[in-house]
Amino acid sequence: MNRELRQQLLDEAAVRALEHPADLSMALGKGMTMVRRKFLAGSAVALALALALTAAFVAWRLAMVPPPPPALESITVTAAAQELRPTATIPLTATGHYGDGTSKRLLAGVEWASGNTGVATVSSAGVVTAVAKGSAELSATLDGVSGRLTLVVVGGDAATLASLRLDPESARLFPGGVLQLTAEGTFSDGSHGNLNASAQWSSGAPGTATVDGAGRVTAVAPGQTVISAAQEGKRGRATITVLAAPKPEITSLEVAPAQSTLKEGRTVRLDAVARYSDGSSAAVGNATWETLPAGSGIAEVDAAGLVAARRTGSVTVVATVPGAGGQLIQGQAAITVVPSVKSIKVSPAGPLQSEPGGSVQLSAVVLYSDGSTGSDVQWASSRPLIASVDVSGLVTGVKEGDAEITATADGVTGNPVTVLVRTSPD
Repeated sequence: MNRELRQQLLDEAAVRALEHPADLSMALGKGMTMVRRKFLAGSAVALALALALTAAFVAWRLAMVPPPPPALESITVTAAAQELRPTATIPLTATGHYGDGTSKRLLAGVEWASGNTGVATVSSAGVVTAVAKGSAELSATLDGVSGRLTLVVVGGDAATLASLRLDPESARLFPGGVLQLTAEGTFSDGSHGNLNASAQWSSGAPGTATVDGAGRVTAVAPGQTVISAAQEGKRGRATITVLAAPKPEITSLEVAPAQSTLKEGRTVRLDAVARYSDGSSAAVGNATWETLPAGSGIAEVDAAGLVAARRTGSVTVVATVPGAGGQLIQGQAAITVVPSVKSIKVSPAGPLQSEPGGSVQLSAVVLYSDGSTGSDVQWASSRPLIASVDVSGLVTGVKEGDAEITATADGVTGNPVTVLVRTSPD
């Protein structure tokens, strides 16, 4: 096999490897096995083909190994200005240059440092703050590679203010929002300085937004105003637009009380309480109400959320309100209806007679709306100084006289029993 044919096979194998790596791996394996067999049989052509296939296989393996990332070779540190006045701040930029000829801005993992923190400091984000007159070497380091920039802090008492600008130059706020402006001065010697403390601040429309003596803006009401900072005849301006606060949206709905147990015939008022996107909550009056399962006859709810218990059982009352984008938001409450008291029968019916210190036992049978019975009542005496009654219905005579004993449950009172307390004749 001549050299040109062998090279062509290698090139085609490399392309095929990238397009169909799985198929090629299998084909190469089978092909090499077959060629080795022919080679053992003495085929010269098979020998050449085996060498070509082996080279193709190696080329494919190499093609599948990703190249190592380019190495970082150097770092360049730059700034918008290299002469600052005390208190001025300025961001630094670190640009990395790589072995493959590419460059990119470095953000994550960069270690910033100042060689003279008495002159200038630098934050972990690469923001420099000028401290005092002098010079400082600032450095950015990544993966053992460093770049440096020398920054000069000037006193510059003889320099005059050449221009003044505010940062940011425009902003949008909602009422109650706060924004810190920075007044940056550029002096005749080319240095920069922070003028927040020395500039005279003003708002063109304090009813829209106010500004304090340090450049702190507070939005008041919707509208637009210009905030100005002036010093030595120079003025910087920032346009502040105050937007109408967005109407909070309903995020969830709760029904209160969330659970209620009612006697048949009783009612309970439910409230739909909306939770809003701004964290507030309020009862809403536009909810629609329904019971589930519908038509059960256990309870009914009207348009105002008043639930009336009709018969024993359990239902869910659902309140629905419209949300953002036509979405329906729901809340629910569980209602359990239990039997109500229809009547109470107290026995013996009386009138009964007892001596002072003597006792008479009464009993009560409660009849419920579902036909069941019970004995849970509250006993009372009309004249406890003549005859008292305990929680079990035991009446005790105190002194001569007449008293009426009653049994009550859920607002229903049974037949009264008259007890005559008399002293027995000797």
